[in-house]
Amino acid sequence: MLDRELTDAEKSARSLISKLPTEQLLEQWEMTTTMTDPGTSTVRGWLMDELEKRNPEGFDKWLDDDECNDEDLRKFILG
Repeated sequence: MLDRELTDAEKSARSLISKLPTEQLLEQWEMTTTMTDPGTSTVRGWLMDELEKRNPEGFDKWLDDDECNDEDLRKFILG
């Protein structure tokens, strides 16, 4: 999955993210859509990784969607 070693901070963050219910993951995804902080893209990557683990088929359908809008991820994950 990852081509490099995770730092302790990344391991901790990913561990916390993995414990969130799917609904909360999606809320975090939606909340970060308009954030411009430099670390936001990293957090969004972690969220996407976890959502993909939970519903790989729905996640792939979202990626394959012609528009692939952030706001549509919820419907693909929750089906």
